[in-house]
Amino acid sequence: MKRPVIWLLILLLLLSIVPLGLVTAEAVLPDYYADSYYAELPAMYRRLRETEEPKIVLVGGSNIAFGVDVPLLEALLAQKGYDYRVCPLGLYGAVGTSAMLELARENLNPGDLVILAMEPDPEAMSAYFGATAFWKCAENAPELLFALNESQRSALAGNYLGYLQERWAYFRDGTAPLIQGVYARASFDEHCSMVYERPGNTMALGFDTTAPVDLAAVTVTAGFADQVNAFCDFARDRGASVYLSFSPVNRSALVDPSREAVLEYFDRCCDAFDCQPISDPNRYIYDSGWFYDSNFHLNSAGAVLRTRDLAQDLLSQLGCWEPVDCVVPEMPDSVAQMPTTSGDADCFAFSPVKDSAGRILGYRVAGLTEQGREKTSLTVPSSHQGMPVVGFASDALSGADRLEELTVPGSVEGLPDGLFRETSSLTRLILTHRGRVCDVTEHTFDNASQVRVYVPEESYPLYRDGQGCETNPWEDCLDRLYSY
Repeated sequence: MKRPVIWLLILLLLLSIVPLGLVTAEAVLPDYYADSYYAELPAMYRRLRETEEPKIVLVGGSNIAFGVDVPLLEALLAQKGYDYRVCPLGLYGAVGTSAMLELARENLNPGDLVILAMEPDPEAMSAYFGATAFWKCAENAPELLFALNESQRSALAGNYLGYLQERWAYFRDGTAPLIQGVYARASFDEHCSMVYERPGNTMALGFDTTAPVDLAAVTVTAGFADQVNAFCDFARDRGASVYLSFSPVNRSALVDPSREAVLEYFDRCCDAFDCQPISDPNRYIYDSGWFYDSNFHLNSAGAVLRTRDLAQDLLSQLGCWEPVDCVVPEMPDSVAQMPTTSGDADCFAFSPVKDSAGRILGYRVAGLTEQGREKTSLTVPSSHQGMPVVGFASDALSGADRLEELTVPGSVEGLPDGLFRETSSLTRLILTHRGRVCDVTEHTFDNASQVRVYVPEESYPLYRDGQGCETNPWEDCLDRLYSY
């Protein structure tokens, strides 16, 4: 069912929201996302729609895709006599939790269970809807478009031209989105369960230092709370039940890992959402060895651990307090690959990056030495005192008014706000990251319009298209990107 019927459905919808000329352009372009990570959302939606037996619907972001072993969860529940089909509905934070709620809404039946497990993240806890990302998910699945609410369809209309321009650019240039590693449709099996082997933690310090998790700062927006509570009322009217669980969180990434801080977050969620909690969020704060490539994504062993814990919480809610029979693998060793660049070590000052227990995990560039301020070209070393250099302080380049070229090693995870505001002579920023991007913020290049960024040729598609499950941080900086 590729062309005639699908394009008729698309045409009927798009004629109501976009000009006919743009619909015609859409129809002649080839598919670009059919093998991408985006394409798994239609598969998840089909599994949900086609399931007639009692089901458990897991609603959240990418923590669901990376953190739940679907066949294992079904088997653990069946051990105790509960036969449910598990339907994961969480793939990509850039789409938004609000879209997942709408996709689930009309597919609930009496006896179904819905588990909400959102990441403690501003986007995940808001009514945010990523229209451009959703267009990519729906490229060959127009049924997704009809499941959305009026506000989301309006957002789709507003973002359609940008989505079409991106596809046209691929067509014009003879290129395609980069599909590699875990971020591909082939990473999932017929159960919509991730089967791509994730052997251990790939992050240099065991957590993403550019995305600390501050539970005290996580708020549930009023609009999102209203949407969730309306969903809960709708589900109850249909005879389904909605429960609250929690996303796994990397302990090392927490700004405040105390039980008190976590319980305050728990209370905030319970106050906002009109559904019964079945989990203690402290239970889902895991050591860094269970994670893969972000503070919410579990490796393969970690997914078994989380699936066991979720099964136990579900069974307790269903009235079974017996422990499940599940062998959890040992926590794997780190698989982070550290690049080695000696760099101009004598030209930089460093400050330690510590965990909550005060242990030094690595270093960030804190500033320049007198020698460094005289240089016109500098290379940041990848390590200091035997530990990785993973970032910069925001004022690390203060006084670097002579600097014309800066080379950054692949160990550096991100560039902070205003890093280049005092580098008026800097024109070449060379990033050596391969297989991943160096993160930036919307203010990294404030007062630095002259800076051109050079990245390895094989990494350029990652900067152009984005990497993983989050919004592409380079989306607004593409005009300064070049490859070497």
